[in-house]
Amino acid sequence: MMASTLRLAVVAGMAMAAWTVVPSAARAASGVHAEEIVRFPSQDADLTGGAPTTLTGRLLRPAGSGPHPSVVLLHGCGGLYAKSTGRVSPRHVWWATTLQRQGYEVLMVDSFGPRGVSDLCTAKERPVRASVERKRDAWAALAYLRHRPEVDRGRIAVMGWSQGAGTVLAAFGAGEDGPAGSEEGGFRAAIAFYPGCKTPLGDEDWQPDGPLLMLVGEKDDWNPPQSCVELSKRDVVKERMELVVYPNAYHGFDAPDAPVRKRKDLATVPGGTAHVGTDEDARNDAIARVTNFLNERLRAGG
Repeated sequence: MMASTLRLAVVAGMAMAAWTVVPSAARAASGVHAEEIVRFPSQDADLTGGAPTTLTGRLLRPAGSGPHPSVVLLHGCGGLYAKSTGRVSPRHVWWATTLQRQGYEVLMVDSFGPRGVSDLCTAKERPVRASVERKRDAWAALAYLRHRPEVDRGRIAVMGWSQGAGTVLAAFGAGEDGPAGSEEGGFRAAIAFYPGCKTPLGDEDWQPDGPLLMLVGEKDDWNPPQSCVELSKRDVVKERMELVVYPNAYHGFDAPDAPVRKRKDLATVPGGTAHVGTDEDARNDAIARVTNFLNERLRAGG
């Protein structure tokens, strides 16, 4: 195997909070590979001091009447939409349609557009934070899906990239403070692509709420993997987490057909520059691992 792997036993167990649904809206535009544009409230009313933010998402439904297992997808600091086209970015389109074909209902959550933000990668001020606003968005997506009759309420996972992966760690590591502490439980499983792990590493009580697959690149100079490796060594964490470190991969290694390049003016990177782009070996291995992980956790009993 070309990946260096830390594999640990996993524990499932989850639940949810009572919730009010804002009904879904219109059909998505053609060519975006989404079946519906949906709207639902975030769980951020405690932050806004009034009404919660109305989030938007793109929902893809698989064939058949269900109930379907489901996956929530959380974008990175660049947002859900590509700036060059205004359409859903190729990485998210690829993963969403692939998961849809595998039989999952997929909800891509846009945390930026409803808050008037387009991109945070180069922003020194972050009005939409992974561990604050976006964590509440992830929980809201879980609640929204549980109110759809075609979704299996007990088989919902969350998956994110970069800042979205940091959101995964925040939303899936809140314990009794999140939906995992409620009667219905939280997400059944989680996948994090190249997150920054400094925040959970700095919290000695942090642990995943259930089985967590983390996929990182050893050459990642945007979110260097060392803090994730350290986090994975904790006894309470390694029982639930599998960490895969790809030796030749940079940030964004799973993107389809994206040659490695340097990104500049990045707000969270010393010197402002980091490499991003596809590593085909890592991408292919990650696809296989995600497929198997979700199959085991959402289909085979978990």
